[in-house]
Amino acid sequence: MGYGAVVKSFVGIFACSAAFGLVIALTYWWVAHEEVTGTILLGIMTAALVFAASYAVIAERNARLDGDDPQMTNDASAGEDLGVFTTSSAWPILIAASAALGLCGILWSPLLAVAGFAAVIISLWRMGAESSRV
Repeated sequence: MGYGAVVKSFVGIFACSAAFGLVIALTYWWVAHEEVTGTILLGIMTAALVFAASYAVIAERNARLDGDDPQMTNDASAGEDLGVFTTSSAWPILIAASAALGLCGILWSPLLAVAGFAAVIISLWRMGAESSRV
């Protein structure tokens, strides 16, 4: 089992989870026609899992991390550079709060949903700008 098999397993987990989410969303829609909110939220879950699988395919296709090698021991891969992480940033908390606001807006008010998802986009943009400076 080489590097490619590990990445394929990672993508497979997200792809199978997305397929499960789609089946559950369609079943929920079929059983509860009048309850649109649950179907929308299950659809969002499916879209997020498809996004994660797609990101894994694109971002990890050329990655050769020592930790992906099944023959590598933990001691041999210690100290491996995984990237730059901003640990003292407030943006992840703001993204979570904005996403919660957007999802609550789906239940209560379309204007609240738009404001929440706009705040998610702005927060992601600012977090990306902050990460590129580090």
